Amino acid sequence: ELTWSVSPGEWTTLGERPEGEVVDLTHVRAMFRLTGETAATLINRVCGLDLTDGMFPSGAAGRTLFAGVATEIVRDDLDQVPSYLIVPSSSYKRYFLEVISDAGADLGLTRA
Repeated sequence: ELTWSVSPGEWTTLGERPEGEVVDLTHVRAMFRLTGETAATLINRVCGLDLTDGMFPSGAAGRTLFAGVATEIVRDDLDQVPSYLIVPSSSYKRYFLEVISDAGADLGLTRA
């Protein structure tokens, strides 16, 4: 389970449904995971968020523009390997696939 907040009083949870007032957003959000030592390089080609370890360690979350679209980025390292969740509105999922593919073409990006 992963929980993050980028707005006061609002939390996003990935995993089991928490207790309390809950709004299911799975139908309006898309999610991409970029993992690896070059993930931050790829993201910084289309986003100005400072992803250095000191400013954006595992567990950090932020709302920013990613290729001109408001989105949330969450760092969620996997086995100490840098990993980022990119969470835009689902209406942008095709656009994000294209942007991510283009930005990572020379970095050896592969789809899992």
